[in-house]
Amino acid sequence: MAQRRYTIVFYAAVFIAAMATYGVYRVLQAAKMSSRVATKPVVVAAKDIPAGAALDKQSLEVKQWPAVAVPKEAFGSLEAAVGRVARVPVFTGEAIVPGRLARAGTAPGLEARITAGMRAMSVRINDVAGMSGLVQPNSRVDVLVSLRESGSSGSEEVSKLFLENMRVLSMGSRTTRDDTGDPTPATTATLEVTPAQAEKLAVAMRQGMIQLVLRGFDDTDSTNTKGSSSSEVLAQLRDAKPAPAVAQAPSRPRSTPRRQAQPERTVPPPVAVAPPVAKPDSLTVRVYRGNQVSQQKFQVDTANGNGTP
Repeated sequence: MAQRRYTIVFYAAVFIAAMATYGVYRVLQAAKMSSRVATKPVVVAAKDIPAGAALDKQSLEVKQWPAVAVPKEAFGSLEAAVGRVARVPVFTGEAIVPGRLARAGTAPGLEARITAGMRAMSVRINDVAGMSGLVQPNSRVDVLVSLRESGSSGSEEVSKLFLENMRVLSMGSRTTRDDTGDPTPATTATLEVTPAQAEKLAVAMRQGMIQLVLRGFDDTDSTNTKGSSSSEVLAQLRDAKPAPAVAQAPSRPRSTPRRQAQPERTVPPPVAVAPPVAKPDSLTVRVYRGNQVSQQKFQVDTANGNGTP
């Protein structure tokens, strides 16, 4: 009887423990679900996609993004985005949205890059007009026209900037900028223009010579120039005054190094020289004869140096 009572208590304890474990599990799951962020599938670029290129499955992938961070109208499936054409460059990891794509049915190429309301117009250039290939696709340029104008004083050359901040769509057949920055030699440049600008550009190409002037990347300011003519350039050259000579600072005299004081030399006193002894006019000779001493005087002949008694 006691053993049966212990068995009932044991099973009751196991049941209570199981119910408590299940309750804790449900509480943890509810907390986990409340802290989980809702996500949505988004089509993103798997690699860099240049402007004018068609989207394919190799360049796209689907990722889960937080629902609050998903751009409006972003594509959620590959089938909806494959076949569309990029209107602007799309970089790796960016979401694919309709605003970055051309209209459905647009073929890949330059027409996908043209802004609505704008036109693409090609102009013939040479190596000088194209700045030795330094003008590249997506550069911003001003258009300079040089033509000959006839007037009362004859014809003269006139140059004027008449189109500013023009977008370069392509250089020759290249529509993308080289990543290495190497020059892009081409004989034609395609610019994005309005219909009115296209009309002016056509007249300028017909009447004169076109040259492209490269602008800075962030330079969007407009400039208003009056143009220049050959007579104004020649007049400026005639009126040009020579540059004033730069006054040179007076040269300082070179300082001669001081010589060290030489110690004074002591001059020895002059040596007194005795005057020559005058030779006597006569010679005296003593003669000894025994105990007798006698003197005999001889006369000296100064001419011959002989003495005579």
